[in-house]
Amino acid sequence: MSNNHIVLLPAVQLQATGRVIANFAWQHLQAATLFRDHLARLEAEHAGQEFSAFFESIRCYGSACIMSAAASLEALINELFIAHGSKLRAQLTNFEVEFWGKGGIEWKPILDKYQHALGMLGAPPFDESSSPYRDAWALIELRNALVHYKPTWDPARKRQTELAEVLKDRFPLSPLPDSGADFVTLKCMSAGCANWAISTVITLVSEFDARTNLDPKKIAAIRKLGL
Repeated sequence: MSNNHIVLLPAVQLQATGRVIANFAWQHLQAATLFRDHLARLEAEHAGQEFSAFFESIRCYGSACIMSAAASLEALINELFIAHGSKLRAQLTNFEVEFWGKGGIEWKPILDKYQHALGMLGAPPFDESSSPYRDAWALIELRNALVHYKPTWDPARKRQTELAEVLKDRFPLSPLPDSGADFVTLKCMSAGCANWAISTVITLVSEFDARTNLDPKKIAAIRKLGL
């Protein structure tokens, strides 16, 4: 009778490496659309009613939409710089220092990052005196006014007065507070403003993509949120 032999082979360890592609720009804008939809529903439910405590819920959704939309703008340009294999990253000799280092690209204001990217790629810059740049500037300023809110008597409110002029007639204001209500914290808490915030992001991003063609798949996913 033959003996059966079991041969034990040495274990082979398999390792795989990969890179996770950040997609917070899409996630932030998706959140903005959810907040907008809740706001629109509440605004419709309370149409014609006397201004009261229900407006706090509207303001929660309105401010959240504005903040998420602005966050999407910043997340996107960071993702386009950070992505391995991107044309932007490839132009940085020392990415860690030139992007993340003190005084590097990551420290720049949001729209300056977009302009800097266009310059690096030899693409024409945005006209800062007209749309879509001007609307994006107003969205970021509106976000800042909510995050760093100051009372009406504060000297820094001059910037909010300028913001109100830029946003005049850009979107329907909330029909619920009275005509003398604060522009940022009450009048801008509307479904119209929320729609404008999301549209502003998609318009700027689409124009940037048309000039750079950095990541068509990522941009297409963001555009779909506006449908």
